[in-house]
Amino acid sequence: MKILFICTANICRSALAEAILRKKLQERGISGIEVASAGVRNFEGRPRDSAMVALARQAGYEMGKKARYVTLEEAESADKIICMEQFQKYELYHRFKVHVPWKNIYRFNEICFIETTDLIDPTGDTKDVYNYVFKRIEEGCEKLVRKLIREYGGECQ
Repeated sequence: MKILFICTANICRSALAEAILRKKLQERGISGIEVASAGVRNFEGRPRDSAMVALARQAGYEMGKKARYVTLEEAESADKIICMEQFQKYELYHRFKVHVPWKNIYRFNEICFIETTDLIDPTGDTKDVYNYVFKRIEEGCEKLVRKLIREYGGECQ
């Protein structure tokens, strides 16, 4: 199984979600789930958001160094694509609609919290907003791990 997190530039939210989910799966000894992240805008090679990188490091997560732009091949190979905002779902669907079924594209708050809201982009905002988004992603990834275990059981072990 492959989970692909998507945000606008892949410098903050999706990269953080990738790092957190990967570590949570590893800590539980769960294998068979590949985790990746990318952006719908081409910020390929740009550095990660330094404020979020610092928060992540304090909590023991490594976000990686550079942003990545989503490709058709990557989108096609994902079983679940989890976007941070609705517009990213639409952009992916319209760009790759022939290849990526709509039912495989989710919003982070929908799949993790059963809420029909976007996860705000903290880039350039206050420390409180960064902390909120960090905690929200960390909590959401914990819920996602439990959901994956319920849905796939031994298949994701």
